[in-house]
Amino acid sequence: MVSAGGSTKPVPAEELDRLQTHAIAAMRAGSRAWHAARECGSLEGEALAKEARENSRAVVRGLQTLGACESDQAAAALAHPIPFHALDTPDVRQLLAGLEALLPVAERVDAARGRACAEVIGGSAGLDLAEDLVQLIARISLEIHGPGTEHTGGRE
Repeated sequence: MVSAGGSTKPVPAEELDRLQTHAIAAMRAGSRAWHAARECGSLEGEALAKEARENSRAVVRGLQTLGACESDQAAAALAHPIPFHALDTPDVRQLLAGLEALLPVAERVDAARGRACAEVIGGSAGLDLAEDLVQLIARISLEIHGPGTEHTGGRE
C-alpha cells in the first residue's frame, strides 16, 4: 500500500519488482560511474557517483522492505542495454513516424469508447489506447533525440 494525498492505494507486486530492478540497475550504474570518475581523477564526479549510489541503495532497501524482488526478466534486459548505434536507425525513425501517424486514430477510438478528455493532456486526449501509444512514442523519441520538449513534447 502506498499513501498519497490522504488516500491509500495498493501497489501490485510486479510494479514493486519492476521498480526494484531499476533501483538496482541505478545503484550498479552509480558504482560504475564512481570507478570511471576515479580513473579520470574527477573528485566531483566521484562524490556525485557515490551520492547517486547511496541514494539508490536506500531506495533498494526501502523496496525490499515492501517485499520487492528483482525481476529476472527485467534484470536480463538491463544487463544487456541497447547499444547507442542501434537507438537511431532508419527503421527506428520509420517506426516512430508510423506510431505518430496512428496516434489520431487511437484518439478517435478512445473517444468513441468514452475514454478521452476534451483536451490534450500529456501528449494525447485519449485515456486508453492513445495513452499507451503516446508512452511508446515518447520512449522512441527519447532514444532518437534525447530528452527535451522540442521532440518529445515533454512526454518523457
